[in-house]
Amino acid sequence: MQLGPTLSATYRKLVSSRYFSPAHLEVLALEAKRSVEATVEPHWRGYMLFIKTIYAEAQTEGRWEACERRLEHFFESIHSYLLTYLKQLSATKEERLYGKEIVKQLKASLKDDQSPWPKLLQASLPVFSAASLEAIEQSFAKASFDGAAKQVRLAASYFYLFIGKELQALQFLVATNNLATYDVEDHFMLLAKRGRHRQIQHWLSQLFPDQKSHLGSLQRYADESETALQPATSVHYGTWDRWLQAPMFTRFEQLVAAMGQEQVSSVLAYLLPKLEERLYNEATRIVYVQLLNRYRYFDQARDYFLLYEKNPLSLQPPKIELLEALATNRPELALPVYHQFVVRLVEKRSRKHYVAAAEYVIGLKELYRVLGQHVRYREYIGKLKKVYKTYRAFIEELNHLEKQ
Repeated sequence: MQLGPTLSATYRKLVSSRYFSPAHLEVLALEAKRSVEATVEPHWRGYMLFIKTIYAEAQTEGRWEACERRLEHFFESIHSYLLTYLKQLSATKEERLYGKEIVKQLKASLKDDQSPWPKLLQASLPVFSAASLEAIEQSFAKASFDGAAKQVRLAASYFYLFIGKELQALQFLVATNNLATYDVEDHFMLLAKRGRHRQIQHWLSQLFPDQKSHLGSLQRYADESETALQPATSVHYGTWDRWLQAPMFTRFEQLVAAMGQEQVSSVLAYLLPKLEERLYNEATRIVYVQLLNRYRYFDQARDYFLLYEKNPLSLQPPKIELLEALATNRPELALPVYHQFVVRLVEKRSRKHYVAAAEYVIGLKELYRVLGQHVRYREYIGKLKKVYKTYRAFIEELNHLEKQ
């Protein structure tokens, strides 16, 4: 076969070099793609041949364990090219032949826990047509998975879950030895995506009955299902205490996605005071201001800026967004913040701080205009220029902006 020399050369490059960066591996995968496209029709057969041949050679020569990471990275790149090609074959004979071939390879290596076929099968499921999925199900029904390697059982379980056969999927997992939480993260991700919150709790109780709050990467799904199934007035504080250990706004949104407004308000009433105790931490500040902005806690926003933001010139985007929202929605609350920011900036006594201070003064002009308090602004600007009359650079910046 014309692909033979390329297969051999690619394998030698993969196992002979002492170091391969991800970029080098991507180049090799791209070279393999070009070879397949130039010599093999349909292309999926060429991609499968690359995976099969290189894996077999690595096992035969005893190089798999030493080169596992780079070979798996290479295979993942080949997977991506293969799946892109398969999308063009949707509901065709070639797609069904590909499905048949991958099941054949999986069955031929049932007891091989390092085989690349389980991962490829799982990655291929979203691009299979209903007819191909049905054919795979029929093939699995005729197969015996007794003594099958863990990775094979995981892939078979995920297949059944993917097609909606949750009971069969769970049975495969229950019968799998040495199951760890990270082994089934993809399963729980799929359950969560489908909103199967009760099933998540049931699966956790069946698979990890003794781990409870020590679920590792699955803890997030346990927490999300717990919050989703709570009564409208209930708050599961254990979930939020865990969240407080490493607060993240995106995680918060995931946890409250299924909650009603009353529940979310109860959660915020519990969290905000605890976050306020930790505002010495910058990461916590960011989450705090995001929550204030998202739920329009403008009184707290005013207090936050007055108490904690000593250098207005270094505000990160979430803080700027909160300040803008405060000025737009509650200009009367934004006034003391802008006043304080002007003072803090001017007292820094540098040109860039004077420029920023003058910009906040112009912002104050707009706030007073919105509030219909033009006279108060004129009184303010007069007093400001009098207090800082010796700060010539600041007065220059202020006069310059006022003329624009």
